[in-house]
Formats: sequence, structure tokens, C-alpha cells
Amino acid sequence: MNVEEMNNILKSVINSEIYEINLQSEGFQNIVATFKIDESQYVARFSDKKKKWIEAEILWLDYLHNKGIRLAAPVQFEGLEKIIEITMNQERYWLTFFHHTGGHPVNVLESTEWNGEFFYRWGRLLATLHNISGASFDRPEGNANIRSDEKWVNDYYKHLNKKLINFLKTPNNFGLIHKDLHQGNFHMVDGEIVLFDFDDCAYYFFAQDLAVSIYHALWTGTSFHPEWDDFPHYFLTYFLKGYLSMRQLSEEMYGQLIILLQLRELFLYTLFKEQWNPENMEDWQFEKLRELESNIIEKRIPYEKELEKVKHYFIRSV
Repeated sequence: MNVEEMNNILKSVINSEIYEINLQSEGFQNIVATFKIDESQYVARFSDKKKKWIEAEILWLDYLHNKGIRLAAPVQFEGLEKIIEITMNQERYWLTFFHHTGGHPVNVLESTEWNGEFFYRWGRLLATLHNISGASFDRPEGNANIRSDEKWVNDYYKHLNKKLINFLKTPNNFGLIHKDLHQGNFHMVDGEIVLFDFDDCAYYFFAQDLAVSIYHALWTGTSFHPEWDDFPHYFLTYFLKGYLSMRQLSEEMYGQLIILLQLRELFLYTLFKEQWNPENMEDWQFEKLRELESNIIEKRIPYEKELEKVKHYFIRSV
């Protein structure tokens, strides 16, 4: 799909003048674009997921918004449903609209943004989200969404999943979560974190949100600041203290976190193998794939030494 095609589709749906259309992504599940009406910016998302799951996602977003969570809220334009059926290339999609955050990604290179205070607020926000995730909505139960043609990858996925399902699901460790909450899925607006992209939200272990946030923050931080030797400990200390300011951590959550970090690397390996074309990959992409493959084959725990230093934060009763 190109911008002109997107423009034609949106104009056929919305009875307003639309401009500044930008195609943001075109994945195997969603097509996402931003656009403006007057001076307001919006997001259009085309999804092929079940309509009932999208309805539940919107209900949960409205619920979280009413509870004070800052997020890109759903939009219902006058005369339209919140979820609109669209046919493109003989395929059915569900079109939904959201407010744009109006913000920007956190600047990893800027110490006024990428610092301990921010990491603390990140952890605190995550715990706040988990504290109000007990409401019942018709979303699926989560998994790692790992698909591969490589037998050894599938075997390792089954091995890790078996370990994970040994944990009992309780209100203290399991609920409706964002499931993909890395720094690419929130913006900074006036110094505050505003969440978006709840498309994968599901009932899963809370430790999944911790694993995704921790993995991507440590990967990003160590990549952009190789001179910052103690960055992993610095981040983990502030991030976990922020979480603990609103919610307890437990030893079982630490055990889940270890498994979910391994699953995250397995997921990223299969995702990158699928999406990256070796003919135009950069050096860092080849290096990352080699790192992931080596870690998975050797069954390494990502950032194991760094996590051991903060393990005491998890030794608490819940």
C-alpha cells in the first residue's frame, strides 16, 4: 500500500478534509498510518484480528484512560462506528482510529530524558498499569507468538513454555497487560509517558511487561552508551524501585522474568529473520542476529549477571 491508496481509503470513510498522511508500518497483522484533520493528528490502524478482541481492546483503553493512565485514546468520528469494516485487496480489515500522542520517542542520547528519574517513572507507570489490570475484558491469553521453520527454535520454545506454565496464575502475577511495552511504544509529552500500541494486549504474566521493558532498555542503553559501564545496574535499580513504589515484586516473578527474557530473545530472533533481508542488512543487524543465535543455542539468560545484582528486590512476599 502507498500513501495515495491510504489517502483514498481514509477519504472514502471520513467526511472531512485529510492531509499529511504518513504510512507508519505495514506488517503481517496491522497497517498503521498517521494523518491530520484541521490541526489535530490521528492514527488509523487496519487490523485483521478478531473484531471481538478489538472491541475489548477499545473498552480496556477507555477503562485505563478513565483510571488516569495517559495513552493514545480511541476516537469515534461523527457518524462512524468505532470499528469499521474495510476490504482491501480482497482481504477484510477492521479500521480503528486513535488520537496521536502529540509527543516524541524518548531521546536515548539526551541525559535530560534518559536518566534515573525517567526510569523510575517508567517502572512506577508499569506497576500502576498492573494494579488496575484486574477488570475482565474479552482479550486472549498471551503467548510469545513465536513462529519458525527451524526445528531447534520450535523445540527451545516448547522447552521454555513448559517451564513457564509450571507457575500458578494468581491475581498477584497474572492479568491483562500491554505485553509489548518497550520504549518504542510510548512517547514523551511534556515530560510524561504516554502509552500506545495496545494491539497485543492479553492476559499473561505481569513479568512479561517487565521483561520487555528491561530487555529493550538495556539493549538500547548499552548500544548507545558503550562507555556507561554500570548502565544496566543503574537502569535496573531505578526502574525496579519505581515499580516497587506502587506494587510488590516476588521471587516467583523473578523466575518468570528469567524465562520471559529468554523467550523475548527467541521472539526477536524469529522476527528479525523474517523481516530483515540479508542483502541490505547493516553490520549491527548481522551482529545482533549472531548474538541472538549464540545466546539461544547456549541457552544463556539475557543480562543474567546484571539481574543477579538486583535480585534482592524480588525477595518479598505478596
